[in-house]
Amino acid sequence: MSAFDPLRTFNKALRFAPMTIELSLILGFVAGLIVGGAVAKTQIGCLILLAIPVTMVAYLIWWQGENPDKLTSTSGLDFLFGPLWPSLGAIGGFSIAKLFRSISDKR
Repeated sequence: MSAFDPLRTFNKALRFAPMTIELSLILGFVAGLIVGGAVAKTQIGCLILLAIPVTMVAYLIWWQGENPDKLTSTSGLDFLFGPLWPSLGAIGGFSIAKLFRSISDKR
């Protein structure tokens, strides 16, 4: 057993893990909560959240390259709708974090 076995196992599990709409929303929501809680300025937080759709497109490029046997005629639509769900989750998480931050700042 080498030191990289856990990383190989994680990579193998990630390769076959389905990225569902629900999982995308949850991951985006968590990222939005983290950014909204950590960044005081809304403009900077929104700029940081622009990384979410870019990251999702990079994930789609990687996943489609690793799984060419699972591609269908509509796989190109993943690039249009794939970044939508984590971005919507991030907006929701960011808004809730900013709401909690404004409430805690008033106290």
